[in-house]
Amino acid sequence: MPERGIIVGAAARGLIRTAAATAGGRFMESQRVQEEQRSPGSRRREFHVRRLLVGLAVITAATSCGLFEREEPSAPLPTPAADTPRLVVMPFANLGSADDEFFPSGLSDEITDRLTAVSGLVVISRSSAQAAAADETPIEAIGDELGADHVLSADVRLDRQAEGGPRLRLDAQLLRVPDESLLWSASYDRALSEVFDVLSDLALKVVDTLRVPLQEPERRLLESWPTADMTAYEAYLRGLPHRWSFELGELESAGESFARAVEIDPGFALAHVAVSEFHSQMFHFRYDRSPQRLAGAYAAAHRALEIEPGLPEGHRALGYYYYWGQRNFAQALAELSAAAARRPNDPLIVASIGIVLRRQGRWEEALDALQRTAVMDPKSDVNVVDLASTFGRMRRYDEAAAHCRRAIELAPDDIFPYVFYARILRARDGTATAAREVLEAMPDKDPAQQGLYRFEQALFERDSQGALRWIDEADDLISDPIDEEVFPKSLCQCEAQVRGGAVGPTLDVCDEARASLERARELSPADPALHAALGWSYAMLGDRKRAIEAGERAVELLPVSADAMAGHSYLVRLAKIYAWTDEPYKAVKTIQKALSLPGWLSVKTLQRDPVWDPIRGDPRFKELLRIHGAGG
Repeated sequence: MPERGIIVGAAARGLIRTAAATAGGRFMESQRVQEEQRSPGSRRREFHVRRLLVGLAVITAATSCGLFEREEPSAPLPTPAADTPRLVVMPFANLGSADDEFFPSGLSDEITDRLTAVSGLVVISRSSAQAAAADETPIEAIGDELGADHVLSADVRLDRQAEGGPRLRLDAQLLRVPDESLLWSASYDRALSEVFDVLSDLALKVVDTLRVPLQEPERRLLESWPTADMTAYEAYLRGLPHRWSFELGELESAGESFARAVEIDPGFALAHVAVSEFHSQMFHFRYDRSPQRLAGAYAAAHRALEIEPGLPEGHRALGYYYYWGQRNFAQALAELSAAAARRPNDPLIVASIGIVLRRQGRWEEALDALQRTAVMDPKSDVNVVDLASTFGRMRRYDEAAAHCRRAIELAPDDIFPYVFYARILRARDGTATAAREVLEAMPDKDPAQQGLYRFEQALFERDSQGALRWIDEADDLISDPIDEEVFPKSLCQCEAQVRGGAVGPTLDVCDEARASLERARELSPADPALHAALGWSYAMLGDRKRAIEAGERAVELLPVSADAMAGHSYLVRLAKIYAWTDEPYKAVKTIQKALSLPGWLSVKTLQRDPVWDPIRGDPRFKELLRIHGAGG
């Protein structure tokens, strides 16, 4: 899952990753030594799982009127036997024109997708395969790094000038990893229009060679022809590299490619799936929150299933529509489970089931799904961060910290592993120094997003002036993908000054924050994030009655029972509002409820975070800390 990204070209990303890897490696070594000295018995095997695609979805009145009070459906997840063959499809090499680089890459994605339908085969994800290829991992190391015991690779040349029309020339080989022995090789020289026959033959050869039993529905998926129009197929392949991008420009480019594919061949079901998921992403990332965007996501997914009933990708697209667009987690889980039934080894589907289960408060089941995903996607930093986030919310801090360190090793140029790591250290230990050192090691990128988390750290350290300096880098409208809150920069500036001793009602910036949030609430009266932020602005202004009303409204719109993650954030925000409006009894009762549920609030942060200073002397708050062993 993902936050809004900064647009960075591929070459620039490579330079950043190379530079950050050196500094990140030194930083991680020092952190690992400190952790090992601190708690040698607490380290556990690291699993690598997908980062939650976070963001705020639209909230409808149905959220608070019992929509989620139902018997939860099960989420069938496969448990491969110990002797199940494990295959990685390495990105196919392009021996043709550089302009056709997308084509071999798309073919390797296509063969990977087909093979994930085979229940008796574990297929390592494309993201881990791409990471191994980028690192030039030798064959003998793939077993250790990816857990694969077989490798499928191919060289591809697309000859567009061939007599009689474009031709596909492909040389493939299947290797056994331990001894690098060649199990088989095959060469194809076919008309481009026969590409799906080639892919089907490749997939069937893999299955036959590895002696994997094949059910008839699985065979049909291996032999499928998604489209008979090669122009449409090429348009579709051009969009694949940026399909799950966090960057708006790349995402829009992918959407345009998928739209062209549908226009060329209206019967191309997979292209309709891609269009649907593009619309859902645009909505989820808050690039376009219009009803038309959601309607497009729904219509395209349904069209895909009309063309090919039972298409697993079609059910996956509907799952994202219900999850990202409606917060209807039960229906999202039903659709994703239908997809998993046909593609049991697809890490994207299994991980998506995990993140939906988290929203339902089914934390152990979510961990199971995410850890199963790790087997299929061992080198994805996105996956590792998602596990860190899950362990952190479950207050299993040592495991969370281990996954953060692993994520930093995998992606030293991504800021979020550092951000999560700092938050986990504060929650676990209640100290500021280690967390600050982690944030100081972040790569020098995305100052707007970094500013928010350095602001958070500065306030934790009672450094109001430092907090003001950091928040100055942030955008005017701030979206926090960890707590799922939104607020104007003026509210942060207001809070920093009030926490530094200023009187809220005398500050123009506090009134500016209130006014902007009131206008936003008029436009989106059912968005709990706006009510939570508005309640906080009223609290800073000393408007007790309206602060409590707004904070309670946020929790009413999205209780923890409806969304175990975002709902918990609004519950904690309400506790802070109670604390700052002279309601210590209600604050402590709300804190007790928040501590009884998975979330980021911890006893250590209650003990140390200055945001709780207004109730720190209250006997009930002291007793709460004493009961949890943090009094004194």
